[in-house]
Amino acid sequence: MATITFTHEPSLAELRETEAVYTRAMEYLVADGVREGEASKSVCWRRLNRLHQALPDRYGNPRALFLSLQAHQRSQKAA
Repeated sequence: MATITFTHEPSLAELRETEAVYTRAMEYLVADGVREGEASKSVCWRRLNRLHQALPDRYGNPRALFLSLQAHQRSQKAA
């Protein structure tokens, strides 16, 4: 199986087009029980953070997304 590598940083336009992919990847990290410290080292976190830094009124902080997804997961388990 080939290893996926990231040879270049995508442009802001490319990040905007693929935001849903990185958000979904963050959902998978939370579902897999990855801790915040490890998640913050991930490609999806860095890319979502870049969007947030460039357009903070449009894109939220990846930490806030991570914590929100964790809270949602906990509420689903409690139900």
